Amino acid sequence: MKIKKLFPALFTALLLGQVIVPSIVNAQSPWEKLAKRPSTLDLASGTLSFHTGKLTLKLVKSSQTVAALVPDEDKAFDFTPADRLALRNKDGMYQLGDINLRYKAAGDTTWVRCSTAAKRGTVTALSVTENTLAAADLAGTLPAGIPLKIERYWKNIDGRLTMEFTITNKSNTDIEIGDLGMPVIFNNIMDGKTLEEAHATNVFYDPYIGADAGYLQVARLSGHGP
Repeated sequence: MKIKKLFPALFTALLLGQVIVPSIVNAQSPWEKLAKRPSTLDLASGTLSFHTGKLTLKLVKSSQTVAALVPDEDKAFDFTPADRLALRNKDGMYQLGDINLRYKAAGDTTWVRCSTAAKRGTVTALSVTENTLAAADLAGTLPAGIPLKIERYWKNIDGRLTMEFTITNKSNTDIEIGDLGMPVIFNNIMDGKTLEEAHATNVFYDPYIGADAGYLQVARLSGHGP
């Protein structure tokens, strides 16, 4: 039946002098589209570098988000997509260290969404003590007027790198937090890589959703440690 229906269409096309050929349209690469957007993460401000346990942590100074996370065992490897940091330097592109949340005042029915990645701004560095590597007040990269004070701390706890957030209600009204999440950004971008390159440079995620016992394990595709 499908073949019989095809013949009249071909015959009509020949009468009209048409040639039926497949149409090939080359779509623009998403990376090319991304490159045209304005850069908003101030990479020119430099980075902060720390060694903790078996990892070297680098933070973008202006945002205190992760610029690199390199294991001592293999200095050529990076758990983060640092090779695309300059390209992913745009509003809306998550970095390791960002936070998303949704909140509303008691009695309200409308939820307000906000993210440190939505519109980049410079965070305010806080003084550090003891095992804290770096700390920042995130107000500069959050919407103006948010009733919450959010601070982020990078710590070295017994050789373990730890990221910690403190959220404080600045208003006189009770605030309910509905959504709360920290984007987990590691290097699983395989676009344009050979199989060998992906095995050498990329990671995969192994999540376990177990309520208070949930975790996310990130392992190298090569199977090598750490």
